[in-house]
Amino acid sequence: MDKMQVASAVAESLLATETAVEKALGRAVALMREMMDARRALGLPVSAADPALRRVSAAVDALGVAQREVLRTHGELEALGTDLGLRSAGFGPLVKPTGKATEPQPAD
Repeated sequence: MDKMQVASAVAESLLATETAVEKALGRAVALMREMMDARRALGLPVSAADPALRRVSAAVDALGVAQREVLRTHGELEALGTDLGLRSAGFGPLVKPTGKATEPQPAD
């Protein structure tokens, strides 16, 4: 394999890792919400699930750190690619998000 093929394989793996971490983060947040809803549904006091919720909260924090570190990997790999004489290339889905989350919203 040439350098570009190797770099492409790494980029695909990085994107798969980003997706997996994001899904895990979303799943952990959903678990926390489900646990809180279950506690309320069973009429248990807030303290009933506190140790378990703290553990899930710690997992959410750790996954957030993991997500940031995986994102930082892009810059590190781009610098390495430059050192190896590889030009930056776009990877990922051909259809990118529209950016609606950052567009100004109309005033009411």
